[in-house]
Amino acid sequence: MDTRLAGKVAIITGATLGLGKAGALLFAKQGASVVICDRGRTPQNAQRVLAEAEGLSGEIAYKRCDVMRKEDIQALVQFTLERFGRVDVMVNNAIIDNPGGLLEDVTLKDWEDGLFCHLTAPLLFCQQVVPVMIQQGGGSIINVSSGNALFGSPSISSYGPAKAGMINFSMSLAVTYGPYGIRANTLTPARMLTEKKFEMLKQNPAEVRRQNYVYPLGSPARPEQVAEVMLFLASDESAAITGHNLVADRGAAAFNPISVPGRLEANIRENLEAQGSEWIQAEI
Repeated sequence: MDTRLAGKVAIITGATLGLGKAGALLFAKQGASVVICDRGRTPQNAQRVLAEAEGLSGEIAYKRCDVMRKEDIQALVQFTLERFGRVDVMVNNAIIDNPGGLLEDVTLKDWEDGLFCHLTAPLLFCQQVVPVMIQQGGGSIINVSSGNALFGSPSISSYGPAKAGMINFSMSLAVTYGPYGIRANTLTPARMLTEKKFEMLKQNPAEVRRQNYVYPLGSPARPEQVAEVMLFLASDESAAITGHNLVADRGAAAFNPISVPGRLEANIRENLEAQGSEWIQAEI
């Protein structure tokens, strides 16, 4: 029987698709009671998660929550406490689309909305769950950041800065509340093969080919692979880890982008030689 989270209660925001969904199902498989949420704009997504959770050793409960609203955040935590009586794991995973561009293209509303969703909402959730965790004697907070937090971007938006802020916020939580048995870590994936990513790749064959060169392991991670890392941070197996930014990006952050042309050229040459192209000796 899978029992790595037996008896534990987790909240995962933005958990009806992608990484949040994969994490919720894995947590429930490992015996946890999991509360998931989204904005409720596509009820069928939540229904699919609940259906997939049937028969698992844990359970999943759904409640609509707009993380852009403080009162919704408070209501979600209260719902969790009333139903399950505790909160052992808090995963701040929800995101919103955050348009960007040149400086003159960035609107103040888009900037502030991105900061609120990706940095202020995690603060508000932690304000609600940390006192509960202190009373319980401990807990695990996992803030899901992004590869965009580690590098600059040709498109200015608040997404990268807010996700970078999550890393520092996690460190501060770890330092402040470690004496109470609370661990706080950041999980930083790159782009994953989520439902939206697959749709984008279907329309862009060139982008599919590019994946072979920007990820040392040859492709982006699947949400289920990153969810395994999330499970590790949630479980007692990571008891010695706090204040850490755990990067789970299939090697993208380790790869100097200057090396991409060299890898591309080597691949082209290999393919041409395999086809028996004689002119390659003169051209390369």
